[in-house]
Amino acid sequence: MKFNKTLIYYISIFLFFYFTLIIGFLYGEDSSGGAVYDFNIHLKTINFFSDSILNGLKNYNKYQNAHSPIFIIFLKYILSHSEIIGRFFYLNICVLVPLIFFKSIVQKAKVNLIFAFYLSQFFFLSPYFRSSAIWPGDENLAILFFLLSVYFYIKFFNTISEKEKTKYMIYNIVLLAIAAYWRPIYSLFSIFFFFEFILQKFKLKNLLLYLLLSIIFSLPALYYVFILKINFFNSYIENYNLINSLALMYTVLLYYLVPFIFFSFKDIKVNYLNVFFTILFSLVIFKFFSYETTTGGGIFFRVQNILYKDNFFFTIIFALSFFLCNQILEINKIKNLIIIGILLFFEIDTHFYQETYDPLFLICVFLLFDIKIVKNLFNDQTLKKINFLFIYLIGFWLSKVIYLYYI
Repeated sequence: MKFNKTLIYYISIFLFFYFTLIIGFLYGEDSSGGAVYDFNIHLKTINFFSDSILNGLKNYNKYQNAHSPIFIIFLKYILSHSEIIGRFFYLNICVLVPLIFFKSIVQKAKVNLIFAFYLSQFFFLSPYFRSSAIWPGDENLAILFFLLSVYFYIKFFNTISEKEKTKYMIYNIVLLAIAAYWRPIYSLFSIFFFFEFILQKFKLKNLLLYLLLSIIFSLPALYYVFILKINFFNSYIENYNLINSLALMYTVLLYYLVPFIFFSFKDIKVNYLNVFFTILFSLVIFKFFSYETTTGGGIFFRVQNILYKDNFFFTIIFALSFFLCNQILEINKIKNLIIIGILLFFEIDTHFYQETYDPLFLICVFLLFDIKIVKNLFNDQTLKKINFLFIYLIGFWLSKVIYLYYI
């Protein structure tokens, strides 16, 4: 009877959130603001693959699509019989993402299963996850395989068997490689996993295995880009602006950390080294920040850009973001600092979009960062905190919908 009652909880929670996604599908929701535009570009690119996949791959540079050709080929096949059926099929693939996150949370912490399952539904409140599920984009597929790689990373540290550790490390490498073939930028996370698997507890066998497998799985991509010289994303990275990315990334991360600040404000202490670097980097941002692209920038940048036209007020927002994010994310720990460094290079073109970090950043917060606020959340297992996070995320989704559809 207890099992049946628990099962009913699971089904009820899932069906509620899944139903909201179905409604979005029926009404063609694009709460991200750019999913339909990207999807139409993908449809045009698919046409170049209609005669020959090999010919399409060889000439991919000509199609002006910065997304992975592997995703375009995948899209070609799932949409081949019917666009609407193909999109619905893709939507249901995306639904696996919260389930994998749930399994990962259970592996990471000793939490109540209902608590973990409820928390995993936050994906359905992300306008970017929803839009990419409704209008197929490579973002959700990359997230799915990245989450699987994280799942086996967690299992690696949960076992004492060396044989099991080796197996889980191999799974992690393979799945991260697949995620990178959907979105190449995810390959940066190999730096983090290399640190965790190899450098934390060095073993020559693991080092050789990690390097060998990484090279093997990267060879097709290396051949495609460097031998065939089909670098479809080259034009997007040559104008990378480190200062702009640093400033905008921290302000976006602060936005997602606001709920955590609200229920753990008393735990935030003043670190004088952090104060020093906050002042130093704020001066750099005030002097050199210059994001002139008319789109993107993140929610705080867009709001302040409406009210003010100079760097002074944005510098204040950055200073607050830099200090609070560094404190909450505890970047004095090397593994946390590595994650921040990886996220800094996730927007490598001249356009900076908040969707790059949504829902990726919250995945990192709950599963990869070693931080006190998450440990406290898992220890408390207070549904009120999750409800507050959900209300906050719903507010963001509503603001996007109102702005896009009514303003």
